[in-house]
Amino acid sequence: MSTETTLLRPAQRWLAPALLVLGLSSPPAATAAAWRLEPIGGSEGVQALHDLAFDTQGRGLLSWNAALRGRVPPAFGGLASRDPAGGWQRPPDLAGVEPASAQIHLYGQQRALLVGRESEYGAPPGVPRRRLVTADGQSDGGFGPLRTLDDFTVAAWSAVNRSGDAVVAWTGERSPFVRVAFRAGTRLAFGSPRDLAIASSAAVAVSPRGDAVLAFTTGKRLAARVRPAGGVWGETIQFGRFVSTKDMLLSALFTRDRRIVVTWGSARRSCGVAVRDGTERWGVQRLERRCGTSAVGSRSAPVVPFADSGGATYAAWTGRNRRGRSVVKLARIDSTRARRATILSRQSGATLDDVATGPGRALAVTWTAPRPTPAKPYTMASFATVRRGNGRFGQAQRLSPASITVAHGSRVAFQPLTGEPVVAVPYAVGFTVAVGAAVGPPATAPPPVASPAPQP
Repeated sequence: MSTETTLLRPAQRWLAPALLVLGLSSPPAATAAAWRLEPIGGSEGVQALHDLAFDTQGRGLLSWNAALRGRVPPAFGGLASRDPAGGWQRPPDLAGVEPASAQIHLYGQQRALLVGRESEYGAPPGVPRRRLVTADGQSDGGFGPLRTLDDFTVAAWSAVNRSGDAVVAWTGERSPFVRVAFRAGTRLAFGSPRDLAIASSAAVAVSPRGDAVLAFTTGKRLAARVRPAGGVWGETIQFGRFVSTKDMLLSALFTRDRRIVVTWGSARRSCGVAVRDGTERWGVQRLERRCGTSAVGSRSAPVVPFADSGGATYAAWTGRNRRGRSVVKLARIDSTRARRATILSRQSGATLDDVATGPGRALAVTWTAPRPTPAKPYTMASFATVRRGNGRFGQAQRLSPASITVAHGSRVAFQPLTGEPVVAVPYAVGFTVAVGAAVGPPATAPPPVASPAPQP
């Protein structure tokens, strides 16, 4: 028996652009899933969704990079804000920042931090371009003036905790070093940047108490430097040995008990997890010989580390089952290593999109998988599964109607006041892509009966 349930509630508002362009009829009503669809108007031109997050007051902010022919400039950063009642609005597009580089973090009650490279349309005459900039703002999508961190930058990684402590790391065109700047939540400006490593790939994280970590590749090994709250950056600690770290991407996470989790890998190569335990020793474990592609973002490892509200730590990734089919996997991470993986998806060709943690130890995982029909052999569909409490994951819900094809890269987050999982889904509208939202039942609702089986 399939664990997939199709979401086919009336979706005229969300799908209105697609219905007009494609001449489709309205889908029938759902019988098994209590999810609902919400429209996000004026979102055509989406190329990739970036971040979806909620502040403590229940206001959400979604960001993406987009491009539309005839628009000046043609590439832009789009925003959509969601009020606590579920209504979506389109704030003004991001100004002065390269759309693909924008990173937005929500913290506090309604604060936001924007990190990105200045766009060629935002730099004043005579000012060096490719500047790394930040801007403080609100969760409604409004941001203040841009402040410069450095010139002639290439790539950047950033993290912010709920108190506003922030760390930004970046590489530049004129130096081999990874430069890092830290800002305490009580300050408005970042401290002076420091050269902390020689690397081309890195990741950062900030703990709830203000500890920070910089993880990076060095030669054929991984390495990390840790800054305790209120202290200074420690020495470089190396761990793991690899045939090559070329093109390797990293992600980092602090756990509640102050362990550090670093995930590593690249598509079609090995991927895994490294854990620093309470004795500050690092252990490295490979999760997959050939990690599958995922749509978690160009700056993140294909293995996503995350922790539920109770402190339990997990990793999700795209892997293979014994038949060689692409599936979405999840494993719990203990004090030193990952447990046996569980397969969450049952759709052939599934690729991981996003994960989210919610109240009451709730978890949500989204993915995209092909669901061809005789009339539409290239149809892609979006799926989600939710764990309510500390139980098992429920049935996989198909979030897109059968008549609509979606793009990879859905984004999910929990509304903190209601406990509802909110999924932003990019869907095709003729020759462009727009975005809509699917909202599930609260995380406190009784869990569905079905659950995924362990990996065969």
